[in-house]
Amino acid sequence: MKIGSATLTRLGYADVTVPPEAVSVTAAHIRATDWAQPLWAEGDLARAAAAAWLIESGDARIVVDPALAADDILRSGPDASVHQSAFAALFADAGVPRESITHAIATHIDGIGMFAWRDDGWIPFFPNAPLMLSQRELDAFDNGYHASGEEALADLRAYGAVEAVEPDVLRVTDDVVIEFTGGHAPGHQIVRVGSGSESAVILGHLATTPLALTARVCPGAHIDSEKAWTILEALRDSGVILVGPLWPAPGAGRWDGERFVAVSA
Repeated sequence: MKIGSATLTRLGYADVTVPPEAVSVTAAHIRATDWAQPLWAEGDLARAAAAAWLIESGDARIVVDPALAADDILRSGPDASVHQSAFAALFADAGVPRESITHAIATHIDGIGMFAWRDDGWIPFFPNAPLMLSQRELDAFDNGYHASGEEALADLRAYGAVEAVEPDVLRVTDDVVIEFTGGHAPGHQIVRVGSGSESAVILGHLATTPLALTARVCPGAHIDSEKAWTILEALRDSGVILVGPLWPAPGAGRWDGERFVAVSA
């Protein structure tokens, strides 16, 4: 998708069905949502994905949340190294080898996803890109907060691969801004791309499925569900393209307050 002078591309690795509770909705909500099928749900199951979003802006190649929250499948068991190599091939086949990525933005840490390359220890998956994570998230880990992926994050920090995002709003390029939200996790961030009527927001895990936009986000999905909902509600009827790293293809759409309508290139 062309957003202003930036290009936003979804690199999909796997789309799957999951129990609705895995994305903080219910089977009853799926049945009551007339626009759920077939993109966002399949019967009483929700659809989710392991994917990466690539932003090309000027000379920058920025990846956001690659396969985050998929560690239990992609990072464990005998197939872990196969998935890792296949994800690298996904980037290479798209003409953006992992070595060409200039920035790696984590909205938060929920597993390490494909931010790290597993060898004897964890090293950066994108060797020339700093992992940009909120200072608030790092402070939370230093003060006893726990989440999946924290051991790998510790290795990346020791390696010197993590760049703390200290201001609540950080402009990465003319078209790309990182903005602290909190709500889902202590240092949760969103990524805004473009401006004005030509803009998109990568939501991270504020909405793990578009179905959450009308479910008012089930309590327990976030450390502060009301704050997460307030941020989402501000995007209602905005015309902004909403992007979910965990959403199945096409992974993006517009929310008119009643319905979520998918958009793609």
